[in-house]
Amino acid sequence: MAAEKRMSERDRLVDEVRLAEAEWRQACVRFDDALGADQVDYAIYLLEAAEQKLDMTLRRARMHWHNDQAAELPDLRLDTAMVGSEGA
Repeated sequence: MAAEKRMSERDRLVDEVRLAEAEWRQACVRFDDALGADQVDYAIYLLEAAEQKLDMTLRRARMHWHNDQAAELPDLRLDTAMVGSEGA
């Protein structure tokens, strides 16, 4: 169940990153095609918003990735009682 939840969360994050990237590309095209000061200002606003959204989405995906990687690592903490008794 937990593995399925992680996969669905991972798939959802991948979709969000792809959507944010597509929105950023669309904002770039709108900026390139902008004519006049009003369109340029609006295109800059959209581009900045798209860049921020992509950045936030990528950060969330990285955090999820690192949390998944940490959850899959074995617990390597030393038991202090065992360490002390080995020398005796």
